[in-house]
Amino acid sequence: MRAAMAPPPVIDGQQFLAPGNTAPPPAEVAKAIAQAASTAGFFQLVNHGADAELLARMTAAMHAFFDLPLEEKLKVRRAETNAMGYANDELTKQTRDLKELFDFCRVPHPELPDDHPSNLTIEGYNRWPEGQPEFRAAMTAYYGEMERCSFRLLEAFCLGLGLERTALHHLFEGQHTGFLRLNYYPVLPEGEQAKQMGVHHHTDAGFLTILVQDEVPGLQTLDSGGQWQLVQPIPGALTINVGDQCQVLSNDRFKAPLHRVLPSRGRKRYSAPFFFNPRPDADVAPLPMFIDEEHPPAFRPINWGRFRSLRFAGDYSDLGEEVQISHYRLGGKAAAAAVEDAAAQAAACAASA
Repeated sequence: MRAAMAPPPVIDGQQFLAPGNTAPPPAEVAKAIAQAASTAGFFQLVNHGADAELLARMTAAMHAFFDLPLEEKLKVRRAETNAMGYANDELTKQTRDLKELFDFCRVPHPELPDDHPSNLTIEGYNRWPEGQPEFRAAMTAYYGEMERCSFRLLEAFCLGLGLERTALHHLFEGQHTGFLRLNYYPVLPEGEQAKQMGVHHHTDAGFLTILVQDEVPGLQTLDSGGQWQLVQPIPGALTINVGDQCQVLSNDRFKAPLHRVLPSRGRKRYSAPFFFNPRPDADVAPLPMFIDEEHPPAFRPINWGRFRSLRFAGDYSDLGEEVQISHYRLGGKAAAAAVEDAAAQAAACAASA
């Protein structure tokens, strides 16, 4: 049996995410992030400097929203033609998750109504519950902070890959499709089957994810030994993971980790991931500097807009096989890597059975 790895590493961010800090991310921080991204694919960032007051405000507003009566939340329920809003029937791997969620995205023209045609993105448009002005204000402010932090983390990822720190900004600037998700995991009722999951095993589709966890543990990641490792919540930490598009751009140097969320038992659980995603017109492919005779291109180009649309179709309803980057893998060594990906997913299924 393969030995299990240690839980995801904890990295001191040295306040490089502090508002107003425009200096390059510290070299040792970028190096530690690159090491974590190439192994676990997950890390927890402490002493990061992101605005704690905005985080606390978002958390309070999130709790208040999920405490609303179900009929109020259903008034802003998402639809097949609009990925934004409330849902309690999310699918992962065509299997229903045991949670509630609320999604909202970037507004290109905040001076216009949310449903104005100019504000329609590939995600749809934002829908806000009526009579909850603080909810909208808190979420909008926090979204701006996560957007800022994502671009700073993108700099650290670039430096860790040996690139100029803004080398990948063109894939995101102006029209990135990042969105914030609020998750509420109710307590699993007594007698319910233990096989149910808060979120079933998956990788994140975009470039990177910034997650805020509460104190209730639940997030697990699959290590290289085929064992599920708990990502133990650290107060004040940001939990960061690599997404599929980062793995593609780095030609498999950075790894999008398989992860899942256990059902909540005894205590409610809340979390808020910010998914930092490319522009809808971005074509994502292995960068030339990561291609050589020993490392041929592992993937054919992926149009992010189409990839994201297909992924949402699988999340919203059972519409065929859920799209994965493995569908875009090329032959040779890449084919062997695809087999390893399939084996990891099979192990995850077996472990959660």
